[in-house]
Amino acid sequence: MLKLNSDSPGTTTLQHLATQQATIDALPVGQRPAMAETLWDAKNNIGSGGKTAFAEIKQTLLEMCVGTELCNYCESNEASDIEHIYPKSFFPERAFTWLNYLLACKTCNTHYKLDKFAVFTPALSANATTMQRKKVPTSTDAAFIDPRVEDPLVFLALNFTNQSFFLEPCPNLTDPRDIAKATHTLNVLQIGKRAALAAARKAAFRFFQSRLERYRDVRDSTTLADLERLVEDPDLVDTANTFAAEQQQMLTALQQSILSHAHPTVWREMQRQRLSLPKTNTLFAAVPEALAWQ
Repeated sequence: MLKLNSDSPGTTTLQHLATQQATIDALPVGQRPAMAETLWDAKNNIGSGGKTAFAEIKQTLLEMCVGTELCNYCESNEASDIEHIYPKSFFPERAFTWLNYLLACKTCNTHYKLDKFAVFTPALSANATTMQRKKVPTSTDAAFIDPRVEDPLVFLALNFTNQSFFLEPCPNLTDPRDIAKATHTLNVLQIGKRAALAAARKAAFRFFQSRLERYRDVRDSTTLADLERLVEDPDLVDTANTFAAEQQQMLTALQQSILSHAHPTVWREMQRQRLSLPKTNTLFAAVPEALAWQ
């Protein structure tokens, strides 16, 4: 998980959200969850602006994703669903709140997350409890990482030991609240030790490492013939072009292939944990500019 970039849909869409939220908030507390569910199910058909508003919301969230249309939780699957970070069943007052949205895949959203959540009880304590369905929230102090406003890498870290590629609470956490938030987030989403995700992270690690090696080799090339040996099908070196232009084109393409690949957390952790990864550290020493690639 990574922190999402900040963005916002236009004023008209935000006003549409505010109108729907006001309808919910005007009801007695006990009726709000049902109304939130009803309005959400009909969100594309509410008035003349519903479909347009949520098309813009979806597009804006797509542009905010940590990778090209990647689920912001698992970073592996297509980001298809508008996910409520604070579940609307527990927090109907956030059902139509822009800052409560991100895009997730169907697996993360409907199989793992659902309306699972954890809060600190009482608020500001370190006592985190998983919320129970049909029970009123004991607080609004989330024991769950919100990547819209928090940096998940403060709380979580990839474990490269024995090539496990598990996502775990950051080992240098000392605040009990931070430890609880990391632990409950992983428990809810199950993104830490899913076998398929660990295998995909390992593959991503190898991909990033090989691309960094190729970047180094292209940068150190001196002739078009060198570039021809390094280019990959179906790309070709344009021998009618200058060496400098072709070299720069290849370097740019390699950098973009890293920044657009799935599992960007793996890349960020390679940067952060490079001192414990000898070969990776050597590559970053050779290509120090890559430490700023995000």
